[in-house]
Amino acid sequence: MASQVTSQVKYSLDWTEPALCDLERIDRFLRRRNPAAARKMGEGLLTRVEILRTHPEIGRIYDPDLPHRVLVYRSYRIFYRVPHKERTVEISYVRHGARDNPTLDDLMTD
Repeated sequence: MASQVTSQVKYSLDWTEPALCDLERIDRFLRRRNPAAARKMGEGLLTRVEILRTHPEIGRIYDPDLPHRVLVYRSYRIFYRVPHKERTVEISYVRHGARDNPTLDDLMTD
């Protein structure tokens, strides 16, 4: 009996400027308190986002009227959208649960 190999479509990850700024803010905040924890959190966030390459729709729909989804890692929410024609996952924002979510205007102008 021959084994079947299934190949998964891989999406590229595209980090927007606001998402990169969010990551930088998170790192700076944590690094002041505990550099080892900052490194671990950064690695964990990036590892969590990697799942989107093969499972881009794993996050819940953020708002039915918008194309954005949300993936959670610990106390952080990763806002993203998936332009399927481009086989891309666009990371829009990374927010701590204690911070406000991006506004609908923010997400509509992405």
